[in-house]
Amino acid sequence: MRTLVFIVGGLFLFLLLLFTTQRSDRVAVVRTCLIFIGIWFLVALGNMIYGVAQAGYSLAEEAPIAVMIFLPPAALATIVWWRTSRA
Repeated sequence: MRTLVFIVGGLFLFLLLLFTTQRSDRVAVVRTCLIFIGIWFLVALGNMIYGVAQAGYSLAEEAPIAVMIFLPPAALATIVWWRTSRA
């Protein structure tokens, strides 16, 4: 359940950032996508570190969860970034 909350939260955060960015400015949209990917990587990494250090899970158990948390929002940001930079 916690993983799903993180994924939905990441998607919501990206869409919120995207809708508050002036879409007529391609550079701003690309910058927003890249900044979000970096920040979201740190969030997924922080969640993995918390799971290992505080919750008692092993790194082998937490690494796939971190990838699952990171990929959907980052993939959406990558698609928007790619389409914006190619247009």
